[in-house]
Amino acid sequence: MVDERPPFRVDPARLYEVGRDGTPRTDTGEAPEWLGPRHRQVVGWVMLAGMAVGALAGLSALCLVIGARLWAAGFALAMLAAMPLVAVGPALDWWHHRRPHRRRHRSRSPDFPPG
Repeated sequence: MVDERPPFRVDPARLYEVGRDGTPRTDTGEAPEWLGPRHRQVVGWVMLAGMAVGALAGLSALCLVIGARLWAAGFALAMLAAMPLVAVGPALDWWHHRRPHRRRHRSRSPDFPPG
């Protein structure tokens, strides 16, 4: 008869992850609560960047309609240059709130349950 119990106890409050390189990691971070301060900050950054990109796209289209092709091309290039700003909010959230809670272990951590 095969014993089907796992050889270790899994703590549901922690996320155990082993990457493709075989390095074990633990992640004790939590997702932001819905419309909490952290979530509002991420949404605000994305909205601000989206409005900037939208305004540049609108100016580009307006300049194209009135016949200022050089200005339209300039605003279109500025819009393309501003597109990465949309990722600022999620990147800041990851840097300040997720990354510090993610630990990489060279060996089995002493706070892991015994195997």
